[in-house]
Amino acid sequence: MQIAVVTGASSGIGREFALRIDEKCSLDEIWLIARREKNLKNTAKTMRTKARILPLDLATQDSLIALRRLFEKEKPVVKILINAAGFGKFGSVQSQTPETIEEMIAVNIRALTSVTRMVLPYMGDGGGIVNLSSVSGFLPLSYLAVYAASKAYVLRFSQALAEEVRERNIRVTAVCPYWVASEFIPVAQETDDGDSINQFRFITVPYRVVKKSGRDHEKGKTLSLPGFVPKAIFCLTRILPEACQRAIWAKTRKISRS
Repeated sequence: MQIAVVTGASSGIGREFALRIDEKCSLDEIWLIARREKNLKNTAKTMRTKARILPLDLATQDSLIALRRLFEKEKPVVKILINAAGFGKFGSVQSQTPETIEEMIAVNIRALTSVTRMVLPYMGDGGGIVNLSSVSGFLPLSYLAVYAASKAYVLRFSQALAEEVRERNIRVTAVCPYWVASEFIPVAQETDDGDSINQFRFITVPYRVVKKSGRDHEKGKTLSLPGFVPKAIFCLTRILPEACQRAIWAKTRKISRS
């Protein structure tokens, strides 16, 4: 059985990746993973490929164990893995609750790493892994510190993994978009102390991110910068001293207080 695995498939970039894979690839099943079962079922209704609905909360150890056992039972051939599940909150580190910080780390780092590790034994030659990072992974961002640091991990993890699996002809791509119009922003704005970023210039849509990063992945690129703004930020971070980067972010971000 040949399959694709998509985490965060209930909305946004994850959902768009699932639809792209359904359109472009010939597979036996696409495994859709997210917490909201209803949304997953709605996505599955629009697909021609058989979808397996897996309503799992990857922030929990129980869900990761359940997924691992499913792999052990089914022993599928994974053609592509999309790690699109993510979670973020705006606000200072001090203002965020320990639970909020732990959930960001659990979803963005621990779950992504664990799912990748459990998939690798079932991925053959020509397989692919796409990890959703962010331009925030290039920068030290105040009021987005934990999220940005977690995306820096995703970027470096992906780049290192690409070298490890190159001999197996497995492609790994880290996708680093700028602001994307999705459920991420309203969720991130629900902060613990009312402080939130409220300016999102040059915002793009999931479809454009997936279209560009999908092409980059097919070309074997390790880093995908979907759009002019991510490319510009990437170049500037290679030129400007880190102190300048922090100062520019402090000047351009807009913090609203409720």
